Amino acid sequence: MCDKNYLVVVNKAISTTTPLTPIEQTVEKITTSLFSKGEQVRFSANYAEATNYVSSTAPVDCVMLEWAPEKSAEITAFLKQLRIRHEKAPAFLLINSHQDNASVTAEVMGDVSETFLVLDDTTDFIVGRLQSAVARYEKVIMPPLMAAMMKYAKEKEYSWSAPGHQGGIGFCKTPVGRKFFDFYGENIFRTDMGIERACLGSMLDHTGAFGDSEKYIAGVFGADRSYSLVVGTSGANRTIMQACCTDQDIAICDRNSHKSIEQGLMLTGVHPVYMTPTRNAYGIIGPIPKAQMQPQALQAQIKQNRFASHAANPRPVYSVVTNCTYDGLIYNGDTIQHLLGQSCDRIHYDEAWFGYSRFNPIYKSFHAMRGDKAAHTADQPTIFATHSTHKLLNALSQASYIHIREGRGNVKPAQFSQAYMMHATTSPLYSIAASNDVAAAMMEGNQGVNLTTEVIEEAVEFRQAVARAYRDAEQNNDWFFKPWNAETVTCPRTGNRYAFADAPEELLVKEQSCWTLDPQDSWHGFNDLDENWVMLDPVKVSLLTPGLNGDGSLQDNGVPAALVTAYLSSLGIVPTRTTDFQVMFLFSMGVTKGKWATLMNSLISFKKHYDADALLSEVLPGLVETDPELYGTMTMQQLGQRMISFLKTHNPSEQLNKAYSTLPQMDMLPRDAYTQLVRDNTELVSIYDLAGRTAANSVIPYPPGIPMLMSGENFGDKNSPQIAYLQALQAWDDAFPGFEHETEGAEKEQGVYHVMCVKAV
Repeated sequence: MCDKNYLVVVNKAISTTTPLTPIEQTVEKITTSLFSKGEQVRFSANYAEATNYVSSTAPVDCVMLEWAPEKSAEITAFLKQLRIRHEKAPAFLLINSHQDNASVTAEVMGDVSETFLVLDDTTDFIVGRLQSAVARYEKVIMPPLMAAMMKYAKEKEYSWSAPGHQGGIGFCKTPVGRKFFDFYGENIFRTDMGIERACLGSMLDHTGAFGDSEKYIAGVFGADRSYSLVVGTSGANRTIMQACCTDQDIAICDRNSHKSIEQGLMLTGVHPVYMTPTRNAYGIIGPIPKAQMQPQALQAQIKQNRFASHAANPRPVYSVVTNCTYDGLIYNGDTIQHLLGQSCDRIHYDEAWFGYSRFNPIYKSFHAMRGDKAAHTADQPTIFATHSTHKLLNALSQASYIHIREGRGNVKPAQFSQAYMMHATTSPLYSIAASNDVAAAMMEGNQGVNLTTEVIEEAVEFRQAVARAYRDAEQNNDWFFKPWNAETVTCPRTGNRYAFADAPEELLVKEQSCWTLDPQDSWHGFNDLDENWVMLDPVKVSLLTPGLNGDGSLQDNGVPAALVTAYLSSLGIVPTRTTDFQVMFLFSMGVTKGKWATLMNSLISFKKHYDADALLSEVLPGLVETDPELYGTMTMQQLGQRMISFLKTHNPSEQLNKAYSTLPQMDMLPRDAYTQLVRDNTELVSIYDLAGRTAANSVIPYPPGIPMLMSGENFGDKNSPQIAYLQALQAWDDAFPGFEHETEGAEKEQGVYHVMCVKAV
């Protein structure tokens, strides 16, 4: 199979009826030679077509282009675009004569690799130069592990060790296995190998190509050390905690943490002291107030904590903050380090959804691996960052990074590796590790800023389109979706103030101040907000539906977000998060240009159906099938109004906000609660009997997938918001089949939610 792709740009299509020019003759000979060698050649007859091609996702390993003085501007523009997407690709300039050679501009000369006078060099020589350049290019762009794997695959090793499928041949021996093999292709099986391959080194020992890859990743991400993982950021988080904490230690934990942090608490036995984020009326999780990170506040929290106050070591050994929340809010990394660094020597930024942060200036200072690592001195705290490479970078699922900047409280490599091996596998899928390698290579140099800027541009274009549609609707006393972002922005250079819908795109794409949350603004809905403390990630787009006032009170009419998501899902469009009146979409590097236009079309289509009060049987037949008796004759607005009435009566979001804004009583440490679970000293308890009971496992509503109640915490009295939320959830599921919520840690028994609780002693 060919893996070399050449693009040839000539000033006109090569004709078979008119005599060929010297350049056309040379190009024909070159392409004939390349074809004979199994290479792929594509022709473009003009620079507009060629520019579109190199701006797409099409493969380009080499470019040949004809010089024409009259097309100097077009050629310059083409080369500029080529370097955005294919920064290091070889480009060869073909020139007819010495006279033309003198007309080549310095700008063009600086952007091409080599120049040929077609009458002075032979075809074989030019083809040889082309192939040599492509070979060098491949070596330059390939990161260490991927290069080693490709080299290994070419050796066609005859293995007598695991895995048993032996390069996929084992699968081919039955019909179903053959289907599996053909579906994925041979390469993934040929590179699926055991740890005996010394030529690649060891992932567990960080040697050979694996070790080189981790050093390379560290260089790209500005870390002193980086680790490649194939167990997701859940495993990465647990690894860090296991390397830093033991029982009798104190950890400062963001309450808005992934469940893997709670798992780390169980594994280590560390005593958690929590910081509680704010929430707005829409249920969007806001920042932890800076005041909670002050040393005095944390000391007070430790003294009030019945477990931490008796810890052997009174100084916290570890702290963790979720940087980039599920809804896209990001902390000022400098300020976090300054505040938490006064209380703790190790700060962990859980940046699972924020792996691209280092590569675009709009995020400057708002992430863990900030600036030049050399500026991070030994007297500063040790910084950890975890990135889910597979989430918003480009890698296979389960791929993740750990990055470390060494400082006070540094965990030595040998010590850290012990924790790493506890959570790694001795049989990793090398393809996942290689995708980590490639993900870093894709962000190196100008590629990172180009890729991230492209995503931000797409998200901004969509936000502005929605904002304009919302404004138009409002002016006509109509409704539309409203983007959750600042309503006005100011250019810091000119002082010009714009409505968000009308702001220059370049300003929104490049200016950080357009996305920092101003404490004086009302659009974000957060109280006690600090200046320059948090910003909104432009690529995480939340749309608000009508029905909720800014103070959290419900309107008489509205459009429940659950209904919007149901409609979009019926069209094959899947949002990442849905609350009562919020629908969220992630823009990532895999989003194709203009993809948002289809989303916009679908939102407009939903509005038309909703305004026309269409029958559910016509618009959402799949929903009707879940309960024909309930939904068979119901219209869109009837269902929407029914949902609004339910929310007014039960208000689960208000209960959930209360549950998240208060810290339940901790009856036992998460580790001790888990011990009771292992010993089977637990029982399922109905949501109507939870008062005063201790949870044996965490209760995690989706969205956002953040524990409402941790293992070992008490549900409180019968009026507690935790109990009220679960009861409201039960009522919702009963009232609206097909719209059930997911709540981890709660399971249905005979149609009623139950939670695993510790048996009364």
